[in-house]
Amino acid sequence: QPTETTPAADKTQPVAVYNAAGVAGLAGSVSATVQADGWALGQVGNWAGAPQQTSVIFYAGAEQLANAQELGALLNIPTLVSSTEFQVPLVVVVGPGFR
Repeated sequence: QPTETTPAADKTQPVAVYNAAGVAGLAGSVSATVQADGWALGQVGNWAGAPQQTSVIFYAGAEQLANAQELGALLNIPTLVSSTEFQVPLVVVVGPGFR
């Protein structure tokens, strides 16, 4: 009986973490969670892009989807958006209301 398997996340992919919530230190605490889970850390800082209504994880194409899903589960961020506008394959933008 065949079973569906989810590909394992590749935690060597660098993850950038940006604070779009205006809460001091939020990117730092979220990046610590990401790093403690075994992910390679990319840039950490304040979000300079368009204002965000919620937290979102941007991922660079279908090959990064499993990684984005794993990060989303870790950080309780359900919004995943495919985007090639970033230098790194995975970008976490922590928005207003992040818990």
